[in-house]
Amino acid sequence: MVLTKALETYSKYFRMIVSIVLPVGIVIGLILCGISSSEYHKLDYLLIFNVPGWLLSPLWIGALIYSLSMLESGQEITYKNTVKHGLKTWWKLAVIGMIVIGGQSLLLVFPSYKYNLSWLYYLIIVFIVMRYIFILPVLTLESRGAIGSLRRSAELSEGKRLSMFFEFIGLWVLLYVVKFLLTMLLGWAGNLLGAIWIAQVYFIIILGMIGPVIASLIIVWIYYYYLEQSKSTIQQ
Repeated sequence: MVLTKALETYSKYFRMIVSIVLPVGIVIGLILCGISSSEYHKLDYLLIFNVPGWLLSPLWIGALIYSLSMLESGQEITYKNTVKHGLKTWWKLAVIGMIVIGGQSLLLVFPSYKYNLSWLYYLIIVFIVMRYIFILPVLTLESRGAIGSLRRSAELSEGKRLSMFFEFIGLWVLLYVVKFLLTMLLGWAGNLLGAIWIAQVYFIIILGMIGPVIASLIIVWIYYYYLEQSKSTIQQ
């Protein structure tokens, strides 16, 4: 089972994954913390849509996918090469981040009284995500243009979208519960330290550290599904 393989890899190489994810995550947390402390309220939209997160996370996502591919092929991994590959593929993955930010901003078009339109929006998003769920590893590991990458991603997900959707929901719920519990504990600790520390705890520790490290399990899961589907298409 792909999820089992992903969990095994995540636990086995947790230290490596953290070393890839945390540097970028901490920078994101510091930027968000700085924005939250600013009195220039027009920057609030950067917090609402987590713009720094979507634009900078591709640095660790590309590096992580590259590292996983090196592990699977039995090749040596160096931190320098990992960072280099993350920088190399950043701009392609950042485009996906910008598309996500644009999609989130569309929610502003659907006020509360247009409830049915909001549900239609979410259904469309689910369809797009499951159809192109392999776009991240395809962009990172394969040399294709934009259209070719979309076609490749759709080809790999064909026949697996429904099962992947339910597996993804189960994984997301598990990770959400873990993040919620850790957030509660850290919020309690922040209250003990004093109100002045609450923003720092939330943005730097939760959004900058815990959030990305937890989200990296989803990237590992997507990569191993991509690997399985790639092998099956070659055999066909």
